[in-house]
Amino acid sequence: MLVRRVRWYDLVTPQALGLGVPSLALSAFLVFEAMTGGTRNVASVQSWLESFTGLSLLLNFSNLLILGMALWIVSRIGDPALPARFKPLSAKDVRLGVGAGFAAVIVSSVIEYGSDTYLHTDLAKDSLATAVLPHDVSQLALGLFTVAILAPLVEEVYFRGIVMGWLRRHWGIAWAVALSSLIFGIMHLKWFTPGGLSGWVATGELVAMGVLLAVVALRTGSLWASILTHAVNNFCAALVAVFLAS
Repeated sequence: MLVRRVRWYDLVTPQALGLGVPSLALSAFLVFEAMTGGTRNVASVQSWLESFTGLSLLLNFSNLLILGMALWIVSRIGDPALPARFKPLSAKDVRLGVGAGFAAVIVSSVIEYGSDTYLHTDLAKDSLATAVLPHDVSQLALGLFTVAILAPLVEEVYFRGIVMGWLRRHWGIAWAVALSSLIFGIMHLKWFTPGGLSGWVATGELVAMGVLLAVVALRTGSLWASILTHAVNNFCAALVAVFLAS
């Protein structure tokens, strides 16, 4: 029986689909409107995309495409070396996932406070200013769906499922955890915006979060556990953003 393993193109396909389709659709619309003289519509769309609702819906559309492709890939993989699948969680696994999520929140808060105090960064301010975090009660439902439900699903299936699975096959578990976590941190683009020292410290924080999520997934053998950890962390970040903005 032929065993289906994670291939290098499985790493590229979900991201290409999730980034390419929305970009092409938006570009085609804007070019069409510009050519037909609909400059007002172009300006309206650009303004909408800069809003919380527009940015969240665009991100969700992209993430749904990535999730669909990633789930299809994972469902076809028969490789027993895949680090984690959607194994049902035991009560112990649930406690581990939730506990790790709250621990991540506490450690992240301490790191941000220490960095802002002693390195004179703006991590706390930059975190609250994240565009897809809700900053008003009216934005809470969409914000929670975006950052606390969909994002954890997408990122765990992709990074801890596909990416870590491919790396483990080629370089072993230690390199798989380290490199998948590094890619996870870099792809959040904090090194680019806000950039500077704050951006690099935030990137390091995300890499550490990636390591935690990888350990949870490996310890339980289930992506549900790392999804739970990720969701708890993001849920708390969303609530803090609304509470401190009000």
